[in-house]
Amino acid sequence: METVSRALPYAQLTPVETKDGGGGPGGRVLFGRIGVLVQRVAPKRGLLRSSAILFFGGTAARAIGFLFSVAAARLLLPSEYGLLAYGLAIVGFASILISSAPAGLASFVARYQGNPREQELHFSNWIAVITLLMAMTIVLMVPIAAVARLSAPMLLAVIANLVGLAVLQTYKEAQRGLERFAAMTIFYFLANLAQLVAILVLAAFGLRNAPLYLAIYGLSSVAALAIVQPVAPLALRFIRDAVEWQRMMAVARYIQPLVLQTVFFAIWFGADLILVQRLLNSQAAGNYAAAKSLANAVYLAPSAVSGAVMSRIARMPQLSLGGYLSRVLVFATVVTTPLLIVFVAFGKPLTGFIFGSRYNQVSTPLAVLAVGMACYGVYLVLAGSWRGLGKPGIDAVATGAGTVATVAIGLLLVTRAGLEGAAIAFSTGAVVQLVVIGGYTFRQISSGQMTRLDDLMKGGGRT
Repeated sequence: METVSRALPYAQLTPVETKDGGGGPGGRVLFGRIGVLVQRVAPKRGLLRSSAILFFGGTAARAIGFLFSVAAARLLLPSEYGLLAYGLAIVGFASILISSAPAGLASFVARYQGNPREQELHFSNWIAVITLLMAMTIVLMVPIAAVARLSAPMLLAVIANLVGLAVLQTYKEAQRGLERFAAMTIFYFLANLAQLVAILVLAAFGLRNAPLYLAIYGLSSVAALAIVQPVAPLALRFIRDAVEWQRMMAVARYIQPLVLQTVFFAIWFGADLILVQRLLNSQAAGNYAAAKSLANAVYLAPSAVSGAVMSRIARMPQLSLGGYLSRVLVFATVVTTPLLIVFVAFGKPLTGFIFGSRYNQVSTPLAVLAVGMACYGVYLVLAGSWRGLGKPGIDAVATGAGTVATVAIGLLLVTRAGLEGAAIAFSTGAVVQLVVIGGYTFRQISSGQMTRLDDLMKGGGRT
């Protein structure tokens, strides 16, 4: 596979200027100016190409995932769709350990590019930690289900999601560290395609209920792995003899702040929906879930930039952090703005076309949610950069601050302002996160301090 670290020539991105200095048709001039702008703000050294692969591949995969949400919304009654969304929110809380464990794998695999032995040592110990945490989580799911009042079918569906999430996150992080972004996005696409096809087939046979659809949602990544692995096996092996207690403890030390961040993220990202479900009703929750699934599209582009930044910055030598992050942030803002404008300006006709008349409250919170998702997208770029530099703690601090803001404002506004109040609470949390990590970034750049991943595993038995 061709390495993605080779820079894409900018000549391929901008049109050839006319002899009159660009005085041709207005569309050509406008396109030329946009190309020049992208050339100025886009970071070089292959990040643009990597981001493009992640964006277009990830967008295609998430588009299929979005079609799953639309299909489920149309196939289920609003109350059942609300139950499906509630189940996914429970998965978000229950999967805290599983979601956190693979998060640092990509940085370490990327850091030791060209050293397969060191990569496999880290990979093997990460797999051991992930397996242990998944077993613990499944056991803990039983009392969680009792508190959440989940039925037996819903409990089994949640457990299926825990297994599927471990597979999905581990595979994506390993491929991200290897910078095999095409394989990563193909796997993601197949997983989302499998879940969509499955519910359409089941619906044709009259099988339409939330627990079944939730289980399919979770196990789709296992099906995708069964398809992809024989054709394009992961270029990392699990070596049993490489698993050592000291190394596992080093992994645990690294993911400690990531666990805390995942706790805060699960609360922040799901609190607004849960408050709507509990303080309003299931029909309102279904409408709000539809609006939120549509607003998620706003942060697709900056999320792709973040994914590429994390692996690249982890293996860079000492660099001008201020200059690099400034270019990345400007680029992330440029690619986020178009979709934000679309959702704010054309939200009502768009939601009517996609979801139909049964979801008549979707457009109300959509514009506010879109602003929040845009802020969160830019935040992801900074968070990914600091994870790659071995400082994931700031992600936890910022997410915690955003969580407090969302929960506090949500408790005040959901009963008073309905779905719009929930959207305001969510977006305020996103803004707070961006402000906190932005302030931290400014201080670190001003002080000139740097941290390398090499220093973080010294207690982990590195050879």
